[in-house]
Amino acid sequence: MFSLPHTDTRASTPRGARSIQRILDAAAKLFGTEGFESASMSAVARAAGVSKGLLHYHFRSKEHLLIEAQRATFKQIHHHFEARFEQGDRGLQTALEGIDSLWDAVCSMRSWAPFIVETMSLAGQNRPIRPYVDDFYTESNALLERGIRNVFADQMDQLAMPPERLAMIIRTALHGLVVELSYARTPSQVEKVDQAYRDLRTLFSRVVLSGPPPPEVSP
Repeated sequence: MFSLPHTDTRASTPRGARSIQRILDAAAKLFGTEGFESASMSAVARAAGVSKGLLHYHFRSKEHLLIEAQRATFKQIHHHFEARFEQGDRGLQTALEGIDSLWDAVCSMRSWAPFIVETMSLAGQNRPIRPYVDDFYTESNALLERGIRNVFADQMDQLAMPPERLAMIIRTALHGLVVELSYARTPSQVEKVDQAYRDLRTLFSRVVLSGPPPPEVSP
């Protein structure tokens, strides 16, 4: 079902980069409107205006394309907030807006959720898709950590825990909500998942700047 990529998806030429971006944009749109299972690689190629051969050169399976489309979406969000950081936006409110943007992106991918979960499960079985998932997790953690360091640059001593651990908590929590979203079938079930996100957001806002925990006292 899966095969290793012929080459790295990072393009070495501007033309290649443009082709890859068109493919990722087309995939995100089709996965959202038609669903992951219904959207064929041929349909993605047609929508992107590239040959099927070129599509398979960069993305050798639909699961690989799914991971890369997620990665591209989250990187766009990060770049948006990087620009805000450069303009001086900092603090808890900006951090909450960043988390909201991530959740909005997850919700926009709702039709993908069951396949995201399936892909993660297959990666856990050491299938060939695992390197892509590992790369996605590594980059997601790095982007989140960098965002935390930027948004709380003036309040680092008030953080409840180090940025790398906060990044891991946020990514793990969002992944858990994706799993819940994949099982939601009715509007009320979706609303419960969204309420869980809002509760998570409230906890984050109350705890993130509560300061580091006191050192443990040995018995």
